[in-house]
Amino acid sequence: MNPEQKHIPSIFNDVIGPVMRGPSSSHSVAALRIGRVCRDLMLGTPDRVVVSYDAGDALATTHESQGSDMGMKGGLLGFEPDDVRLLDPDPHLAEAGIDLSFRVCDTGFDLSNLYLVHLQRGELKMEVVAISTGGGMIEVTRINKVALSIKGDRQVVLWFSETGELYVKDSPPEGAIKRVIYPILPTRSHDPVEVPFSSCREMIQYNSEKNLPAWELASDYESMRGAVTEEEVFDKMRDLYRVMRAAIDSGLKGTRFKDRILGAQSAAYMKKLEAGGLAGGEALHNITLYVSAIMEVKSSMGIIVAAPTAGSCGTYPGAVIGVADSLVLNEEQVVMALLVGSLTGLFIATSSTFSAEIGGCQAECGSGAGMAAASIAWMLGGSVQECMSASSLALQNSLGMICDPIAARVEAPCLGKNISSAVNALTSANMAMAGYDQLIPLDEVIETMDRVGKSLPYELRCTALGGLAITPSAREIEKNLKNQKHQG
Repeated sequence: MNPEQKHIPSIFNDVIGPVMRGPSSSHSVAALRIGRVCRDLMLGTPDRVVVSYDAGDALATTHESQGSDMGMKGGLLGFEPDDVRLLDPDPHLAEAGIDLSFRVCDTGFDLSNLYLVHLQRGELKMEVVAISTGGGMIEVTRINKVALSIKGDRQVVLWFSETGELYVKDSPPEGAIKRVIYPILPTRSHDPVEVPFSSCREMIQYNSEKNLPAWELASDYESMRGAVTEEEVFDKMRDLYRVMRAAIDSGLKGTRFKDRILGAQSAAYMKKLEAGGLAGGEALHNITLYVSAIMEVKSSMGIIVAAPTAGSCGTYPGAVIGVADSLVLNEEQVVMALLVGSLTGLFIATSSTFSAEIGGCQAECGSGAGMAAASIAWMLGGSVQECMSASSLALQNSLGMICDPIAARVEAPCLGKNISSAVNALTSANMAMAGYDQLIPLDEVIETMDRVGKSLPYELRCTALGGLAITPSAREIEKNLKNQKHQG
């Protein structure tokens, strides 16, 4: 509960996952997880909930279109991120008797991705301040005016007075009311949390005598981080790979969903490809098809893996699996490749962010490209250094990528950015394997990415207030979507 406690990322918490439905992990899943914490605080479903978004925050313009409201409803009901009931949570909310409202106002807090939640059940009242930190990760920073830190990776016991005062003493007084916040993340934290390295430089040094392949370094890290066996790490990644593969297969069959901008386009690509009307090799075509298929499943509220986010869910799996299929690799080899790419994700999660609201699309699709480049280099026989060089090149190519969602939806230009980022991963891996000089080490590129992202104008960081989002055509699309919603 210590607010000063350093966050040590996990592959399966921060980088690959969650398995989810919804347009945006930093909106949909984060809100759901915050709602789950609120549910625990109230010992079940509250009577009344008011969720406030700050007028100066990106959530003010995107909370409805990108799934924050939907996620909060699901969390208050105790749903998991992949629950089919998230497609229409309102009847379940009414059945549970929860009076839920959302508002945009001046909350008084200067925090990105802020959720200010007021809860009531009978005479009991609670105020919760929480933030989404990217990729579905959260932090509860205050409860009833008391600063704390709850991230969902461990069980937390809190004690309150009858009037709702939160006790911070180790030994609560007699009559104190107990509340248990249960873990909501796949990988739990065990004190002390230790990892073998936290940067690329430290990893290279750690491996100087061990000489382990890159995928085993990832396994070493996660095994120590989660106090699990390396076999369990491998099995977990295999499970996630199978969800990714299922999303590709499902998307290529065609998806249907009324409330979206783009229809299913991967089928048209495949038809044109079969007719000989497209240029490029097998790996390139696989990437385009697979990224498109995954993004179309996401946009139709199907099940995907946020890797590292839902907005960039096509880049990493589409690039890795697309290249793997062109190389005719087996499932075990693809799982190893996914572990390799997760190393880059760990370094980004440690020193930067996956949140487009903080770092623009370079934090999402750019990160996915850096991760995929390492995986592809490994599949081509690359050493640990060559894999990290590939990541460095891909991230260098992504610096400054803005986030400007049309109609505040995670569809366009997100689809094109996912595809181009996946192709960037392929070419960067080829460059690294051909001996191109990265010049700037990966750690320095990640630091630069963080600095550049924070210097992007607010309008270009997932607010839908700049870039393509404010063109006349985009405004017309937004208007048409609103009319369709009112009519339907």
